[in-house]
Amino acid sequence: MKQTIAIFGAGQSGQAARRLAHSLGQATVLYDEGGQGDATDFSTADCERFDAFVFSPGFAEEHPWRRAAVETGRPCLSELAFAAAHWRGPLIGITGTNGKTTLTQLLASALGALDGQPGRPCASVAAGNIGYPLADTVLSHVNRESTVAVLEISSFQAELSQSLRLDGLLWTNFAEDHLDRYLTMEAYFEAKAQLFDCLKPGAPCFVGPQVVPWIEQGRRAGQAYRQAEADAELLNQLPADSAFRRAPNRENFSLAASWWQQRGLPIEVLVRAAGEFRPAAHRLEFVAEVGGVRFWDDSKATNFHAALAAIESIDRPLVWIGGGRAKGGDVAAFARAVAAQVDKVVLYGEAASAMVEAMCGCGVPVVRQDSFADAVRAAAGKAASLHGAHVLLSPGFASFDQFRSYRERGKSFRELVLGLKRGG
Repeated sequence: MKQTIAIFGAGQSGQAARRLAHSLGQATVLYDEGGQGDATDFSTADCERFDAFVFSPGFAEEHPWRRAAVETGRPCLSELAFAAAHWRGPLIGITGTNGKTTLTQLLASALGALDGQPGRPCASVAAGNIGYPLADTVLSHVNRESTVAVLEISSFQAELSQSLRLDGLLWTNFAEDHLDRYLTMEAYFEAKAQLFDCLKPGAPCFVGPQVVPWIEQGRRAGQAYRQAEADAELLNQLPADSAFRRAPNRENFSLAASWWQQRGLPIEVLVRAAGEFRPAAHRLEFVAEVGGVRFWDDSKATNFHAALAAIESIDRPLVWIGGGRAKGGDVAAFARAVAAQVDKVVLYGEAASAMVEAMCGCGVPVVRQDSFADAVRAAAGKAASLHGAHVLLSPGFASFDQFRSYRERGKSFRELVLGLKRGG
């Protein structure tokens, strides 16, 4: 029967959901507050027109449009859940505060390497929060029973996931993030924990060690899961320069290996994929060496946990660049943790004032710059006086005060560093 669906948000997810709905013969109305859809206003009176509601990740639980839709009792879905109902093959979910993208890419790459092996017909695709909506994947030629979709799932996407059915779940870690959207860490955890309810009967679930206390102490104490354990023998098979030989990606590899071995898949394929793997741009990426100083781009680190993990992985002496737009969390504790592990600090953006205040008395030299470009130049100057120094951009905050995305911030960093290398 033809349905009429309200789709909220005209970004990448909303547009993909609309394309899928139209392919299914469903009528849609696209609501977008920015004027990019069919309408800019939605009220309770509009609800009666629709059989279901599909939301882009940006619509929080308290948004009036979402509240009005939920109160109807009709299906309210994320784009991911809406699309999943039309996917033919297995679905593997990847979630966590950090490491989701890397683990999603690794697992999809390794599964793809099985394609064509005798007795193991298997293709794979990475979708979801990684930047490729599952709705578009459903509409592509890879939507087959033999194709595994590896889904990076954010907490925002997990909120409306009631109809999502997963053949496996890997949860990397859990730490402070998105506390501008969730009032408490418990609420943030519960948003992600809804994915437990999406597991098919008997589907494997592996979690990192940081997740375990939250499961056991929360309302999920009866949840069936297995903690991923590091396998030193497997790690030693990786090339010395592999990103998975060191933290934090070592834990990601352990999760992948646990799931892989549970499936009975040839471990040498996963090891080879991990050895050949190159992290995506702006994820602890080496940019250049300028005057004996090595520059690292970790613009993707938009929360405290990710920034601290990057700091711990870089040798000292270390000049750290941090700042941007706050997303909640204990800024003072973060500042103290950073100060204990770096030699000099350069701060920029909206969060700089709070960080400067929190670092007062921590014993580390701190410089504040208004603009990102001035911060990079200042960091380079500070590092020049330290023999064998590293400059790490791992901001710990969102990019949206001066940039449209962490990618744009990382690109700016790269251009500034290469400008220094050219003597500009």
